[in-house]
Amino acid sequence: MATRSARWHNALKLALRNEEGMKDVFQLATTDFNATPHVRCHILRGHIIHPSLPSLPLLLTTTDIRTPKVAQIMSNPSHRVEAHFWTKATNEQFRVSGHAAIYPSPELQENKGIEGVGEVYDAFRSQGWDWEDERQRQFDSVGAHMRASWCRPVPGSPMDSYSDAEKWPVTVAKPGEEGYDAKNYEEARGNFALLLIDPIEVDYIELGVMPNRRTKFVRQESDDERWKEVILVP
Repeated sequence: MATRSARWHNALKLALRNEEGMKDVFQLATTDFNATPHVRCHILRGHIIHPSLPSLPLLLTTTDIRTPKVAQIMSNPSHRVEAHFWTKATNEQFRVSGHAAIYPSPELQENKGIEGVGEVYDAFRSQGWDWEDERQRQFDSVGAHMRASWCRPVPGSPMDSYSDAEKWPVTVAKPGEEGYDAKNYEEARGNFALLLIDPIEVDYIELGVMPNRRTKFVRQESDDERWKEVILVP
């Protein structure tokens, strides 16, 4: 059984550590039911790794459950998405393609959630892992200004004027913090969801070395070889 971290994942973590500024920002691409592509920036919130499967990380980000991307992901039977990372510090690009899972508030899970499937999620379930606990932890870990973004009207819905935004909460404090408002806190928390990517294919380009290198990693079912590496023309 493979007991080591995936080479592409080690490279990604190292590249992000070397990056300056907004180092955890990446682009997330989806397609709608018409196969029209959509892309937007996301923040990588963490790497979820089961101890028994270190070579199969889940990439964690978060979203507003009301955003169009949720419906776009649900319209794709395989829930396939692609994350794109570019690190200027190392001149490396990572395109991580995989299946998405979405964990909103429990009361929305049946209609708007996407349950994670496969051996990684099965391993977590066997140990009683609760994604709602992780959702709560992630919600409370972000800043008060960020929490306020989930207390706005539906993202992408029309507005009469830019000044309408002046009526929205600027910050949403946690319980025990100054300015805590239970109504705003619960509204924001109700719109907050986890979005996880279970990678199945990674295109890794190294432009910081000469000659440039490009490697494609394809996930395997074999316990002995989790990722097949194919060298490509850059």
